[in-house]
Amino acid sequence: MFKNLLFDWSGTLCDDMALTIEATNYVLAQYRREPLDCKAFRNEFQLPYPDYYAVKIPEARLEDLENYYRYAFDNSATGVTLIPHAKEFVRFCRARGIRCFILTSMDPKAFREQATLLGMYDYFEHIHSGIHNKEHYIATLMQMHGLNPAETAFVGDMQHDIRAAHCAGITGIGVLTGYNNPTQLAEAEPDLMVPDLAALRALIQRTQAPQQDCICLNGLELLCRIGVPSEERATPQRLTANISLASPCPFTTMAEDIARTIDYHALSLRLAELAAAEPTVLLETLAHKLATCCVQEFGAPCATVELHKYILPQLQSTAVKTTVSR
Repeated sequence: MFKNLLFDWSGTLCDDMALTIEATNYVLAQYRREPLDCKAFRNEFQLPYPDYYAVKIPEARLEDLENYYRYAFDNSATGVTLIPHAKEFVRFCRARGIRCFILTSMDPKAFREQATLLGMYDYFEHIHSGIHNKEHYIATLMQMHGLNPAETAFVGDMQHDIRAAHCAGITGIGVLTGYNNPTQLAEAEPDLMVPDLAALRALIQRTQAPQQDCICLNGLELLCRIGVPSEERATPQRLTANISLASPCPFTTMAEDIARTIDYHALSLRLAELAAAEPTVLLETLAHKLATCCVQEFGAPCATVELHKYILPQLQSTAVKTTVSR
């Protein structure tokens, strides 16, 4: 589905809403405006924030607003946390070879501090922070990294994120974990809207084509009591299997670590054990059992098993082929 994902930060990967509301209320207090509770903040706050403050506090200078906000932000004791499933999702992207980027309006220094504290900074190929108007900037980002629009999506929690995606001609994915409520986010007409990143991961797993990198076991010999007549199952017969496994992660990211790939020696022994364990009537049943073992016991995202049986003298072999995926 996607080879490149751009991520907003606040409300998409990081839960800093309490800190943001606190800093915003400090700014409002400097101009004698009433403070906002969480519901009011979500209902009215919009990006880009200079446009929001131009309506909320038209007399304020942008430089003063930023200074007040930064002072409150830097001196607050309110902490930030990761959005549920955020780290698992970026790890999933890394394992799949999906290129990941950050596009956020957050101050670069504040972003680095938060992302480092939360153990997220090194998951991204490039950080684009301090971007006030994503709609104007996103084309530059796409060109800078040579991203194909058809293979790219922007994941964000606000209308501005979705509109920025549409400006660049890429998929806009709205997540309901942040600043905009479902009604607000829907107004921007996201191409996809998901409750959280776990749901997005499940969607990618269902729809993304198997990886190009694969591991093949060719001509694996098996002994099995197999056949429809009981007389045929009385004596073990020789089968051969050709097995193709989608790699658990791209070869380029394995870094010579055997734990990140599949032990094909152990797998071949296990498949031989399964084939010999009990009599089987149908070749189809055995093929499915072997493919399921590859996925469930050895971690292959997808396994294709082709079984050959040598029972009919007029044929070189009879064969079945099946694929099992996670």
